[in-house]
Amino acid sequence: SHFKWQLSERIIKLLKEGKSSRSVAKDVGCSQSAVSKIWTKKTSKRQDRKLKAICLENRKCTAKQMRNKWEETGVNVCDRTVRNRLKEMGFKRKPPLTPKQKKPRLQWAKEKAIVDCG
Repeated sequence: SHFKWQLSERIIKLLKEGKSSRSVAKDVGCSQSAVSKIWTKKTSKRQDRKLKAICLENRKCTAKQMRNKWEETGVNVCDRTVRNRLKEMGFKRKPPLTPKQKKPRLQWAKEKAIVDCG
């Protein structure tokens, strides 16, 4: 995700220098539509850092809850944008374990604790 961040910064720099999206795409090795997507990003770096802080405060928050907290700072976006930004930052959403998965996981942990500590 750090590589993507550097790449998008490079794309923005080239566009600000007056290069066309076609030539920028060719220079960085991506599609013209990818360049356009980066150029029309709806949030600033500062706003993205604020979202990261919100996420780190409570990793169990839903995208909707994070969006509501983010809106309090003046950012007006949809849930999908929140999920996209978090994905760009390297956050991954893992689905919770089902009861069927929890039982063997707990059994394994108990056995492991006895082996490691015994």
